[in-house]
Amino acid sequence: MKIRLTKSQAEISAERQRRYLEAWPIEKQLEAHAEAADGRPEKRDQMLAELAAIKISLNYPSQSE
Repeated sequence: MKIRLTKSQAEISAERQRRYLEAWPIEKQLEAHAEAADGRPEKRDQMLAELAAIKISLNYPSQSE
């Protein structure tokens, strides 16, 4: 018998949100979007890449498991 413990989708979602805000607090996110609106998208692009990496590292369990 094989037992595999996985986090629920809600637990993963909460952990993603915690990590997103730890890496990019709301004020920093707003600054990145404001700079992008002024024609300087570098900070926003960096933010989006970092948030995508967090999302990839915390995948939801597949439905077939």
